[in-house]
Amino acid sequence: MSIRLKLSLLYLSFIMLTMVIFGVGLHLLMIAHLETEIDETLRSQARSVLRVAQVGGRLSGIRPEVGVLVEPPGDDLRGRQVYLQVLDPEGRPVIASVNLQGHSLPVTAGALRVIETRQERMESVDLEGGFRLRLLTQPIMRGGELAGVVQSAQSLELADSTTQRFRDLLLGGGVSMTVVGLLSGLYLTRKALSPVAQITRTAEAITRRGDLSRRITAGRGGDELGTLGRTFNRMLDHIEDGVESQRRFIGDASHELKTPLTVIRGNAELLSRDPDGVDAAAQAITRETDRMQRIVDDLLAVAELDAPGAMPLAPVDAHALAARVLADFAPVAASRTLALAGADALWVQANADKLERAIRNLVHNAIRATSAAGRVDIRLMERGGMGSITVSDDGDGIPEEHMAHVFERFYRVDPGRSRASGGTGLGLTIARGVAEAHGGSIHVRRAQRGGAEFEIRLPIDQEPNGEPLPA
Repeated sequence: MSIRLKLSLLYLSFIMLTMVIFGVGLHLLMIAHLETEIDETLRSQARSVLRVAQVGGRLSGIRPEVGVLVEPPGDDLRGRQVYLQVLDPEGRPVIASVNLQGHSLPVTAGALRVIETRQERMESVDLEGGFRLRLLTQPIMRGGELAGVVQSAQSLELADSTTQRFRDLLLGGGVSMTVVGLLSGLYLTRKALSPVAQITRTAEAITRRGDLSRRITAGRGGDELGTLGRTFNRMLDHIEDGVESQRRFIGDASHELKTPLTVIRGNAELLSRDPDGVDAAAQAITRETDRMQRIVDDLLAVAELDAPGAMPLAPVDAHALAARVLADFAPVAASRTLALAGADALWVQANADKLERAIRNLVHNAIRATSAAGRVDIRLMERGGMGSITVSDDGDGIPEEHMAHVFERFYRVDPGRSRASGGTGLGLTIARGVAEAHGGSIHVRRAQRGGAEFEIRLPIDQEPNGEPLPA
């Protein structure tokens, strides 16, 4: 594929992406506008019924407690396009507007939900034949008690047809703009890349004749093509100098080889006579070697978790494991508070070494994320038939946009702080690998105290004596 075609397609893709974003945005705005207008109409119509429901008289043939509240005047339920219906507290229709012609509005799950929660609900309902209604359900309250609900509905046929016509216009305009964009892109790229074709012809001539003295004459302006031409000429200068140097190399090869060897030896002797420089270099080398060793160890751990094959599992008391981890980190935590709460014994099916490493990684990250007076908690519980091990802190937490990536390899929310504290960016990757290797999962969310909260869920196991885990 030629550069011309690639640039044309790129140009066309940009135009199409812009049109799609613009068109989708307009389409969504139109839908929202139409639905808002319909919603306001429904609320306005239902408002009159709600007023009557709070002061009206009794209706015959209707539950007495509803009849006392609902008796709308003659025209309140005669909207030409709005259909109204009142349900009793059991969800049964008790009164409807005349324009329903004896039919009833659908009593949806959302309407029943309004009866339970006493909160209004707006929804779109699909009926047979592709007919759609916008349905508003509102509770009728009197004296703090639910006396029924009022439903107001309006057809979405006009709104749907309007949006369909708008979609057709967008599609037709998009196709037209695509054709125009493709043709204009081909023309513009052909005109813009014509100097490149001239550069290519000159370069081919240099290659065929071997005349390194020739130079590019096109593209000497101040634009990118001029820069390309000058760069190409400098490259030819270097090639010509290199060829000439190669010719001279045959005569004085021994001299050219002795010179770099002498310089290397002289620099090595100079380094050996400078003890301070050697110490600093040795410390830097040792420091970086230790860091590379940690990275290698973590990579081996990740590779081991990714390797096929069953991992040996056994009943493990997560409480004892977590207590040992917190005890080991107590000197590192300094003035921070480390706490263990929840079940006194939580037996899970796990590999003790791998699970301990995962918990250590989470606790280590939590300690680094908190201040000197911070707090790190481990909570153990049974949740949904799984053992839950939650590690939380009261630090700054993890921004929402980073939560989906924190388990990726070498991903750092704050790269500078992680490297300064010796992190490799693999701790959470290992924790995820451990959880998944045990048939479990790991989740991250914002803690109640504002920091980060990581939860490992593993299959529940029995105590070694065979007794089931206490609830």
